[in-house]
Amino acid sequence: KNYLNDSYTKFKNKIGLTIDGKFLKQRNEVALVWPFKDCILEGGQSREEDKREEIFFNEILAQDEITQLFEPKVLTNAKRIDKDGEKPLCHSERSEESLFNRNENGTITDNLIIKGNNLLALHSLKKEFAGKVKMIYIDPPYNTGNDGFKYNDNFNHSTWLTFMKNRLEIARELLRDDGVIFVQCDDNEQAYLKVLMDEVFGRENFVNEIVWRYRTYQGQVKDYFPRKHDTILFYKKKERTQFKLLYQDNYKDTVDYKRWQEFYVDDKIIYPNYPKTDSRFTAYLDKYIFENGEPKKGDVIFQVRGYVVDDVWEDIKAIDAKDKTQKTEFRGGQKPEQLLARIIQSSTNENDIVLDFFAGSGTTAAVAHKMNRQYIGIEQMDYIETLAVERLKKVIDGEQGGISKAVNWQGGGDFIYFELAKLNETAKEKIFDCESLEELEAFFDEMYERYFL
Repeated sequence: KNYLNDSYTKFKNKIGLTIDGKFLKQRNEVALVWPFKDCILEGGQSREEDKREEIFFNEILAQDEITQLFEPKVLTNAKRIDKDGEKPLCHSERSEESLFNRNENGTITDNLIIKGNNLLALHSLKKEFAGKVKMIYIDPPYNTGNDGFKYNDNFNHSTWLTFMKNRLEIARELLRDDGVIFVQCDDNEQAYLKVLMDEVFGRENFVNEIVWRYRTYQGQVKDYFPRKHDTILFYKKKERTQFKLLYQDNYKDTVDYKRWQEFYVDDKIIYPNYPKTDSRFTAYLDKYIFENGEPKKGDVIFQVRGYVVDDVWEDIKAIDAKDKTQKTEFRGGQKPEQLLARIIQSSTNENDIVLDFFAGSGTTAAVAHKMNRQYIGIEQMDYIETLAVERLKKVIDGEQGGISKAVNWQGGGDFIYFELAKLNETAKEKIFDCESLEELEAFFDEMYERYFL
């Protein structure tokens, strides 16, 4: 008797073929592996222990509801945070019509930390940031059942794919044409995520599958090979993007370094005793001769920069119970800053916009802040204030953890924190709960103080 209007069927959370009102799936005649593919899942949650029954809106038949869902939302509790503390955004020295800093093109240049449902927040950002984000990194819930992120009791495979599809589609609209996205996942949903990313971004825009070995030791397991890696899928939006080759510093003992040893001694070529058949070296030699003429003994033909970082990342450790000298500052789902620094450095320049809409403890934002990138972080959990915001305050004060010493971080900068006002249902409920004119007036005073009306 659970009916739902504007759906493929009148039955709540079920979709499929019927005969005489009975689902064929129940008779084991038809099984749909992705029944909610063309639906919208809001995926709301404020605390980890919260669970709620999700509504699946069909994109066509429930268009009114979806339009309302995706309309830009009211901002509340907005404040600018810098080394001097917090100031309400509406009390800024700038006029109220210009609360944000903007560039000559009118684009907001402030760093933004947003508390709220990321699907709604992404659609609210569309008007300001469509086609302007250079890089997206997300580490979404892995749908393992044990990752502390359970939207509801039925957050199953099909629901997770719908949840991700809704967010990836709007995320793509925010990217520049030369923008890129990195999505981290484990082996629980990785294969399906790859197919979904191919659908949303185009198979031709797949760039890399990166394997991050986040630990070197796991103890004893009996039934399977110990798992020590996550996968990061790297896609571009459309155009060929600027990509920077990165090099590891600890290259002296690598195979690649030893391959080049025959070409030089202490970075200098022993000319003319070079291997003329090696195309890697002769390309550098031809370029040198074109630019500088015939080399003399001792001339530097190729400067050693180190081992090129490839698609297997074993040098950034997050968990390592055996060798504590390699263990980074790692808490819960928090990622090491070195991981985000590598991703950001490879695909962005200073002042480019970096977006993370599963911001968690704020690692992406913290690294972007230290590397002088503009950032937008979105997180709907209550801990965004106790973890991400407090962490960024320490970054502004000049904390020296993570990548701080590597980038010579000295502190400074600011960011704006705000929340998406909840839907009108909350206000309506409070209005109906008022039992007197005095209570009603008091509630309107509260709305006036806390919301932009």
